[in-house]
Amino acid sequence: MAQITCNNCGEVFEEQEFCPKCGQWVGPIPSAGYEKFDLDEAPEGQEDEPLAPVPPMVDIVTCPSCGAANPSTNRHCEQCGARITQGPLPVAPQPMIRTTAGARALAVILGTVAVVALLAFAFNSLFGSKEPAVPPTSSTTSTTVAAVPVKIVPINWHCSSELNATLSCDNLFDGQDSTYWNDASAKGKGAEIEVTFAQPYALQTIVFKNVSDDEKFTMNYKVKGFEIDFDDLPDAPFIDQLDNTNRAQPIAVTSFSTTQITFKVTSTYESKSVGGKTPFNELAIAELEFWGRPTK
Repeated sequence: MAQITCNNCGEVFEEQEFCPKCGQWVGPIPSAGYEKFDLDEAPEGQEDEPLAPVPPMVDIVTCPSCGAANPSTNRHCEQCGARITQGPLPVAPQPMIRTTAGARALAVILGTVAVVALLAFAFNSLFGSKEPAVPPTSSTTSTTVAAVPVKIVPINWHCSSELNATLSCDNLFDGQDSTYWNDASAKGKGAEIEVTFAQPYALQTIVFKNVSDDEKFTMNYKVKGFEIDFDDLPDAPFIDQLDNTNRAQPIAVTSFSTTQITFKVTSTYESKSVGGKTPFNELAIAELEFWGRPTK
């Protein structure tokens, strides 16, 4: 039989109408002339040739479209060109989910923590105390300190001097910024104010107020440097300096159980003339406020 080459895929095969590889129709089988001869006698000039080896048998499958028999190796029917195998295409397997070493370590840690927590809960349930702990009593008296500072009003005070009854030491603790104390000493240096409280206090802040009136503030001497002595801290005086202003100036201090303090003036700001008026020669202070917490 003649060999035919598929004009679609190039497959070479024996005469048939459809390519066994791609199913392309290649045309009708050409009619071939056959020479009639007697099977018992070989044609003149020809000798008997050995038979060609028989190709191995292959499985036969039936075309699902036309029913023609086809070798199992064919993808398409030799008779009608239909695809022989109609099974589903293979599906790629699902990729494996891989965990990283860090994720595995985190899972182990979380698992360990959960186990420890459960064991601790079980131990506490079995062996923990059923009654709340009661703090031991003590025969000694402890010192209780309030959490919020309070304003402390002295029960007694004394100034080293005062100019007159109107400008007395009492004005320092009357709660009015419009009144003030004038000492009778020259320029106020060395003046002292002694204050006593009803009970021990842990002092936190002393608010110092100069004369609020601008003219009187300017014309009087003002406190500059000062020293504060606490009776519970005899060897640790508090030394500081004020600004030359008539605004309230809080002084942060620290004491533990104070019942008496002494405020000493160590230096002053000079008085000045206003509108041609002669400045005063005395020191002026409007108010002293104390803030702290009782220790008993």
